[in-house]
Amino acid sequence: MAMLGDANIGFTLTPEGRTRLIRALDAVTQTIPQSAALLIDLAGRIVDVPKRPPGVNLEAISALAAGCHASTTELAETMGEKSYALLFEHGDDRQVYVWPVGERALLVVLLKGSASVEQLEAQMEGKLGVELDAVVKDAREPMKSVPPPRIEPSEGPAIIEDKVRTLNAFIMEIQANKPETLSGDRGKRLLKAREELVQAMSHEFWDKASTICDETRQWLGGS
Repeated sequence: MAMLGDANIGFTLTPEGRTRLIRALDAVTQTIPQSAALLIDLAGRIVDVPKRPPGVNLEAISALAAGCHASTTELAETMGEKSYALLFEHGDDRQVYVWPVGERALLVVLLKGSASVEQLEAQMEGKLGVELDAVVKDAREPMKSVPPPRIEPSEGPAIIEDKVRTLNAFIMEIQANKPETLSGDRGKRLLKAREELVQAMSHEFWDKASTICDETRQWLGGS
């Protein structure tokens, strides 16, 4: 399991930039029912949220989103993924989508319904994504080091930690010798397995984490 980075990026928006950001965040959700969006920096600090949804601990979600993104960056990079989004799905048809913005921030969107995910992706791959990137890139203050997220996946039983290390080593071996096998749909499948593993370990679902490691190792062995 990739560990959290030693440093993340902080920044400050100008008043004009904050106005542009709020308009962009409103635009993210105006066509998606029962959704909410906020921007956080890579340390999990909330930059802005136009309207706080009731009954939701945004601070905890922000810290967890930043922590999951940081903890999976190294693995993604070994697969040639310089930028990637995270999608967390819940049993009550709710999702949390984490989208990198301008290499300095993360857009966290709370969604309901699978169709909402497709709508969001279409927006972020179009003009709205370009505008959010521009807002963040135009932010004042140079990039600087700030404390990393403090919420990390719980340390698990030794057998789980060993399985995770073994899986990481196997993935790195494939990346070194047959990188073409980790592209396309197989690469997406591996990213999904990585996200599920992070969630399982974060919730201390050790049996599920063990199964994910075993199953991922098995289908990767068919490369």
